[in-house]
Amino acid sequence: MRRVPGGVAIVLTVALISTLSGACSLLPGYFHQVTAIRGRVVGTDLGPFQFRWLRQSFNVTDATLTLYEYRPQVELKGLKAVAATKTNSDGEFDFGTVAKGHYSLLIDVAHSHRLGGWFDVEVTDKVAPTKNIVVDVSPIRPDCTGGHEFIESKKS
Repeated sequence: MRRVPGGVAIVLTVALISTLSGACSLLPGYFHQVTAIRGRVVGTDLGPFQFRWLRQSFNVTDATLTLYEYRPQVELKGLKAVAATKTNSDGEFDFGTVAKGHYSLLIDVAHSHRLGGWFDVEVTDKVAPTKNIVVDVSPIRPDCTGGHEFIESKKS
């Protein structure tokens, strides 16, 4: 029986522990402040090639966006749906007029278990007017980088 050198054993142990440790934890209760909920859903799963500019060049069609009343730490079945819409062939969506308040936005991408996600949103008039939102629903990498971005541009 051959012995594994100490350095190799340490590297293997660290690799094993890192694969068993929990995934990224996204901060619950952080609200993206907007005046309107409209924009485009982008993203894809490119494996090791998850370059931001590349993954955000893919429009997500046939995604369902559901807006729920915000409730901290409640399961989906305990939330009240306020509105729902789908993305068009360009990945665009528009909820129209939404009352001021706190919401949870669920994006469910058809035929994908890796794309999508939850975003907490506050509709308010206390920020500059929202021009457009780009939501990147690409998977998050094990180092907690990658997708799950909510990018807002303001009107000038």
